Amino acid sequence: MSTSGDTTFNLQSSEIVAKAFSILGVGSEGENLSARQLEDGKDSLNLLVKTWGARPHLWTRTERSVTLVQGQAAYTLTPRAMRVLEVRRKVTASGYETPLGEWSRDEYISQPNKLVESIPVSFYFDPQTTASTLYIWPTPSAATATDMTLKLTYLRRMDDFDNTNDDADLPQEWLQALVWNLANDLEPEYPVNDPRLADKIERRATQLLGQLSAWDDEPASLYVQPDRRWP
Repeated sequence: MSTSGDTTFNLQSSEIVAKAFSILGVGSEGENLSARQLEDGKDSLNLLVKTWGARPHLWTRTERSVTLVQGQAAYTLTPRAMRVLEVRRKVTASGYETPLGEWSRDEYISQPNKLVESIPVSFYFDPQTTASTLYIWPTPSAATATDMTLKLTYLRRMDDFDNTNDDADLPQEWLQALVWNLANDLEPEYPVNDPRLADKIERRATQLLGQLSAWDDEPASLYVQPDRRWP
């Protein structure tokens, strides 16, 4: 017997909610979920995904380019970025890229002249709730703005579940963990009668999330070298 050759399996929002409630024994006998239950399930699902989205997942790492403008220090990132992991300036003609150093807020604020023009060497990322802004220093000179662009590696926000037929914005391997953790989050609102089942749901949710969190990392080795500064 041959395999299907298909690897596109996914679950939609309504299916994830239904499976989570089924673990709790709600709707497991074929009865339809109420409008209130579906709404509670969708809200809890979005809250769960928002919490998970704060972690640096491999699949939310995204690349983008930013066009430099002479004398401009602040660049609004749309759509909003969760966190900027790396910024590089790229020479358009050669494609050569050079990383910029990351500053803290205090380091950037303490700069007396934020509008000095030259080749950018440092950046500060400000992730506010309404907009995320990238600040660079020095600001680009006329020649820099013409000859270079910025390349960013950043963490994007995971998509919401707005409709009942929305797919999950995560790899297929995370679907089971998503279902069980949603059931665990819903259990206080829809408690099960058997304490042993409640404990099983919590342990299973924690186990699945732990397994995937350990997998959700780059396999490449990291080498650390001490900074030896002689007097």
